[in-house]
Amino acid sequence: GGAVSSSAWPGPPVRAVPSAAWPTIAAAVEDAEDGTKIEVAAGYHEVLQGPLILDRAILIEGPGDRDPLLIGEDSIIVAAGAARNCVILRRLRFRISGGAPAIVIVGGCTIEECEIESEGVGLEVAAHSGNAARILRTLVRGCEMHRLHRPIFGRRADGHVRSLHGPIWLPSQVGISLAGGASAAVIEGSHVQRCDCGIALTGLNVKEGWSDALSTFADVTMFENKTADLRIQGWSVREKATGVVREAPPGEQVSVTGWPLEQSSVVAPTDRGPVVLHVEGGRVNATLWDDEEADEEPRSHSDSDRGEATSFELDTPESRKHSPDDS
Repeated sequence: GGAVSSSAWPGPPVRAVPSAAWPTIAAAVEDAEDGTKIEVAAGYHEVLQGPLILDRAILIEGPGDRDPLLIGEDSIIVAAGAARNCVILRRLRFRISGGAPAIVIVGGCTIEECEIESEGVGLEVAAHSGNAARILRTLVRGCEMHRLHRPIFGRRADGHVRSLHGPIWLPSQVGISLAGGASAAVIEGSHVQRCDCGIALTGLNVKEGWSDALSTFADVTMFENKTADLRIQGWSVREKATGVVREAPPGEQVSVTGWPLEQSSVVAPTDRGPVVLHVEGGRVNATLWDDEEADEEPRSHSDSDRGEATSFELDTPESRKHSPDDS
């Protein structure tokens, strides 16, 4: 399908949900042609009966007041083509409780001003989506148990079991998964909170020294993520002097807390000896650390205007800089 503008829709066809012709979003999507705009009424709720597959160039948009809510146990799958803005999801809420990713992006997609709750992965950007995925001013967070209609019990001091009141959060496994590497998505003005891991990145390919490898998705605020704000797998570092590429061992991962507000350094193993990845917002400084030089300082290729020392332990600050709670 062809791409569409995120600022102006080219006109008909427009479908209103709910209506006699299209009582649900799933019904409106089912036979929609490329270029269809689906306008969803304020306060509308829909329980999805299975995966919602968006394989045409469509816009689904809430009114901005009492945003529509889609609830289910299966993923919303975006697979309409590689062009940017093939699918636009704007001012919607998603609550997926089955453990599957809430939204899987395998093509061009813009998610704008949405709220995504999930027990599994909030947003998964697949490897073959290119760089046509954009996540703008969107909140991704773990699920609130009482919203999932589950009984919540606790034990009093006298041993009796009682029902608990108030929100109890189940952290998502991952807020945003970038399976397509550091350039797989653009993230701007978004929040990731109450997840086990904020962003999981698979594929970080950098040269020795400084690079802006994380800059496309560093405009994000992390809040109360349990084990990591950023987790990296599948890294590689090209040596400056020899051009040799050092590869991460299969299954290895490194985790960073406090990102992107705070600087952190991690020692990352490779097939030719460890490297040090110093992470500072959207920038990464890769420093080689040869096995035979283990007792010496690593070779650093920092910019000349940077005088800060590099730490060789994972920085886990005791107090983080939090964003305001959106609850």
